[in-house]
Amino acid sequence: MKFHMWRTVFLMAVLALSACAGAPASPATTPGEVRQIVSTTSFGMCVGYCTTRLEIGEERAVLIRQARGGRGAPQELPEQRFTTALSDSEWQEIARLAEETSFEGLPPVIGCPDCADGGAESLSIVGEGEPRGVSFEYGADIAQARALLARVRALRERLTPRDQ
Repeated sequence: MKFHMWRTVFLMAVLALSACAGAPASPATTPGEVRQIVSTTSFGMCVGYCTTRLEIGEERAVLIRQARGGRGAPQELPEQRFTTALSDSEWQEIARLAEETSFEGLPPVIGCPDCADGGAESLSIVGEGEPRGVSFEYGADIAQARALLARVRALRERLTPRDQ
């Protein structure tokens, strides 16, 4: 059981790093280039819904939650999807914040995401060319992305069910 859990944590870390490895640090995109913002969270020492992926696009935001079983929890909980429509003004605000976000000078991974089960978080901006992004410790303050992270985290909170 422990091997499976650590294997899952390792695979998630490899996927997060590989997603960021090809993304060169770049300045903010030019207006109109942002197509999607993707934010993930994960917790290695977790039972239940331990990973989320928030995909924000021009018309809607989709929160995808995936579960992991263990220690008496159901082994297979279904994937959950929560969708909300975004108004044009809401998308424009999020896209503007993404356009103003620069990962220039940042390494693809900051700190030690999910070390000591502190959780991991990532933020990627998809536009023209290669996606650019960064992985970091859950809840960390990344100065270059502060405004966008606040907006993305608020949207994740809005889509996350309260009873689970």
